[in-house]
Amino acid sequence: MVTHVSDTAIKTRIRKLIVTEPKTVAQLLLELELSDDHVVLIGGKRVALDYQLEENDSVVVLPRIAGG
Repeated sequence: MVTHVSDTAIKTRIRKLIVTEPKTVAQLLLELELSDDHVVLIGGKRVALDYQLEENDSVVVLPRIAGG
């Protein structure tokens, strides 16, 4: 199936969250009801699920995609 960019943009959800207590990336994904097979970037760099979020971290969560 081919998805047009406009279709993808409509389905994209952007949320701003403020983390008020220590939390790992895995805990954040659980809170967001996302599976742990997502790619998580902090400041543009990929981090592990056990990464401890810090104040003012900019977090981007992307679905894992398959190429072909």
